[in-house]
Amino acid sequence: MSRHKIVLIGSGYVGSAFTHAIVAKGLVDELAIIDIDEDKAKADVWDLNHATPFSDSYTDVHVGSYEDCSNADIVVICASAIMAKGDTRLQLLEDNVEIFVPMIQQVINHGFDGYFVLPSNPVDIMSYVIKRVSHFPKNKIIGSGTSLDTARFEFFLSRALNVAPQSVYAPVIGEHGDSQVQVWSHAQVAGEPVLDLLTPNVDKATFMQSISTQTTQVGYDIYVRKGTTNFGISLSLVRIVEAILFNKNIIMNVSSYIEGEYGLNGLYIGTPTVINGNGADRVIELALEEDELVRFKQSANVIKDYQQRADRIIEKLLS
Repeated sequence: MSRHKIVLIGSGYVGSAFTHAIVAKGLVDELAIIDIDEDKAKADVWDLNHATPFSDSYTDVHVGSYEDCSNADIVVICASAIMAKGDTRLQLLEDNVEIFVPMIQQVINHGFDGYFVLPSNPVDIMSYVIKRVSHFPKNKIIGSGTSLDTARFEFFLSRALNVAPQSVYAPVIGEHGDSQVQVWSHAQVAGEPVLDLLTPNVDKATFMQSISTQTTQVGYDIYVRKGTTNFGISLSLVRIVEAILFNKNIIMNVSSYIEGEYGLNGLYIGTPTVINGNGADRVIELALEEDELVRFKQSANVIKDYQQRADRIIEKLLS
């Protein structure tokens, strides 16, 4: 019988929510937790161990070290600098690059050869940083990308149309940030375009603007009120690791490395991706309307600009 092991690096709000979901579902045999705050890691391990009698199957949860990476299937990185209220995700860039470079070196130096999964912001650029430092193939690095943005878009549409969120397909692509693109041309319920389902008295332009603004803004609204967003993103991470461990062949809007799709090259960006036992197995290139493609490429340019800044920091750290 195959055994599955995950190493979590960073047991903050997102990391602890992720591990709780993993233990509750009994998804892996072993879960090692690494955190710079060793007391926090110990406390989370104890607390999670007390949850195992209620879980679907037993998980061996313990405080980890980088040596645990040697036989791990997946390393999930939730470590991050703290984003001050009012800051954007991109403003985390410099601090997180400085955190990530030595951390990824430690993981690789201990023989890790599995898959990296991460939500740490700015997630598109941090995914690129891992690729640059690790030299891993693109399929082995998956950022959460616009998976949470897609979930938010689908949720707001489900409320407006009075259907279950699971019945809505409405992708968000591009940067996990302010330049993200809600793809209205592919937003559907039961195969029908969302906009065709609106009642005649609803102004479509106003409706689209309202839903799009809510989708982009709500993460900041949550952050201002409680200092983090952790529940939605943690379940997104769970779904990604499930797809890898159990070869599920699901499609998620994650941060994937682009090599020619959409006429772009050399960057991580949110796009529909098939995730299975091969990791980010292949990108699904959406047929976009002209204005959507323009906005998507503008979003890519935002990422590229910050990626170049990350390159300069990496070169300084590795010199």
